[in-house]
Order: sequence, then structure tokens, then C-alpha cells
Amino acid sequence: GGRCKKMLLLETPEAVDLADDILALDGIDEIHIGINDLSIGYGKKFMFEVLADGTVDALCAKMKGRVPYGFGGIASIGSGLLKSEYVIKEHYRLGSSMAILSRSFCDVTKIKNKTQIKEIFENGIREIRAYEKECEEHPETYEENRIITNRIIGSIAAK
Repeated sequence: GGRCKKMLLLETPEAVDLADDILALDGIDEIHIGINDLSIGYGKKFMFEVLADGTVDALCAKMKGRVPYGFGGIASIGSGLLKSEYVIKEHYRLGSSMAILSRSFCDVTKIKNKTQIKEIFENGIREIRAYEKECEEHPETYEENRIITNRIIGSIAAK
């Protein structure tokens, strides 16, 4: 009855191969590219390799203007094997309209105090929003970020 959105999770090589057919379906409200499982499916060493090898770029290009989309997970500002700032700027470069927070954003298996968890989320989201404002104001930095991000991803994957 239209009371909930239909959001697809595209996270397998088979789904990538069928992306055009999937996008031709009626009623899709959003698509999230699950880069962790997608990377595993392609036999990659590091989940962000599908960002560096053009897989995510190609999928985003197909979805652009057709359905809202996003990919991957974001750690807190300054965190992550690939720092979240690089990932956030890639979201802007690729026209993503959504992201999920990575498990590392707030590890509730280690932090049990609800007040502390709430503070981590509120402060972390505030920092992300401030960085997003900077990204919006400086699109001229997107291409340089792509190059640096790909270099970092290659270095991590080579280990």
C-alpha cells in the first residue's frame, strides 16, 4: 500500500551482471551497493577495491537519474582503514544520496552505556554533516580525491 520503501541491496557479481534488468523493474525506491559482500564475491582482498576498479562507478552511472543510490559504509571522521573522509568525498563525486554507518562507527559489543552510545552517534553524525558541507562547497577536489583514494586502496590491497 505504499507505506514502506522498497530498497534493494545489490551485493553480488550476479546482481551487477543483471543491473540493467534490475533497474528496468517498476517500484524500486532505492538501491544500496553492498561493497563488502560484492568484494568477497569478486575475490578481492579489501572491500573498497570495487570502488577503485570502477565497479561502483559503473553501477552509479547506470542508476544516476533513475533511482536514489548509495554504497559502502562510513566510519567516524578520521577513522577507518580507508579514512571516512575519502569515502564521503567519493559519495559526492559519484552522486550517492545515502550511506550506511560501518560497524566500527560505534561498536555496541564494546560500549554498553546507552548515553555514551547516543553521544557517539550524535557527535559522529554532526562531524560527518560538517564534512559533507565542505564536500558540497568544493567539488573541484573530487577528482584529486578519487586519485588519492585509488592509490590508498591499491596500497592496502597489496599488503
